[in-house]
This record gives sequence, C-alpha cells and structure tokens, in this order.
Amino acid sequence: MISALLLLTALVQLACVALLWTRTTRPARVWLLGVVGLGVAYDSAIIGLGAVIGEGALLETISLGRFVGHALLTPVLVLWAADRVAAGPRLRLSSIALTAVLIAWGVFELPHLELIPEEYADTLRYASAEPAPPIVPLVVTVVLLAASIRLLRRESRWEPLVGTVLLVLASGAAVVVPPLGNIGEAAMLVGLTAAELPRRSRR
Repeated sequence: MISALLLLTALVQLACVALLWTRTTRPARVWLLGVVGLGVAYDSAIIGLGAVIGEGALLETISLGRFVGHALLTPVLVLWAADRVAAGPRLRLSSIALTAVLIAWGVFELPHLELIPEEYADTLRYASAEPAPPIVPLVVTVVLLAASIRLLRRESRWEPLVGTVLLVLASGAAVVVPPLGNIGEAAMLVGLTAAELPRRSRR
C-alpha cells in the first residue's frame, strides 16, 4: 500500500516537472527546479520499488543515487528562491556562495556514507547507518520559508508557503513514518511549481 503511494508520489512529482517545462516561459530557474523535481521523483520511485527489487547489490547501488541527488540538487533551491523573489545583486551573490557551501557539505559526507537496508510496512529502502544532522535540508527550508513569505506578501502567492510548511511537518513526522518525507517533498514541489505557473485571468 505504502509502496504504491510512493510510486503515485513520484508520478505527481514528474507531473510537476512536465508542467514546469511545458506551461511556463522556462527561465533558468525553472529548468533548475525541474531537475530538482526529477531528483525527488527518483527518490520516491526507488523507495516505492524497493520491495519489488529486493535487498541486495542492485537496490543498494541505485539507492546511492538518492543520496547523491539530495547532496547536489537540494541546495539548488536556494538559487531558485533568490531568483524567484528577484533578489538584489548582493543577495544573489550570497545565494550562490551559500549554494556552493551546501553542495560541498553534502558531497563531503558522501564518501563516509554506509547504507543499510531498512523496512517500513511494505517498503524496503537503503538508509544511512549513521544519519548526519540534516543541516543542509534545514538551511534550504529556512530559505524557502523566507522566499515563500515574501511571495505571499508581494504577489499573494500562498502555494509555496503551504507547500513548504507541509514539508516541515512531514519531515518531522518522517522520523517515525519515513515515507512522509517523500510526501512532504512532493507537497513542496507542488507549491513551488504553482509559483511558476501563470495565473488565470479573472473575468
């Protein structure tokens, strides 16, 4: 049941990517957000298929891509946020520097990664034997919250804030129910995608 839900989550995330790349003017930040969407969809799909693939070298190898994706792609959301709120030159430079630091931080942790199989309900995933403090996700989430509040005030765009708040809540609950982390990422992606789609004119 949960495996099927995670596969459905991956489809929702892929649908967001399709919307971003077909229904917008596609500036650079939209392409970046779409790539992040592909990364989180991959994460959801691998966990959703984990029980079917079964424990072993194959699942462990393709699961490594989940961690590489998070290390390289999650920090990119800082660049998306800075560009989406039309930040000034200094803030944009700061966002580039912060993104570089966060990517370096995540990449530094990869060689020390040891994966072990974990089961939850009908799911099977490879997780870190010694999870590191989620510094990078926390920093990115704070940036997204700040950008979402600004979009709400300036453009009355409420979707990014709702999506980011749901991400925060789901991430906290994922300590007990791991699949909620993927659902939270999907909620975030839906919210950020909505911020890029043109609004329908009201008659």
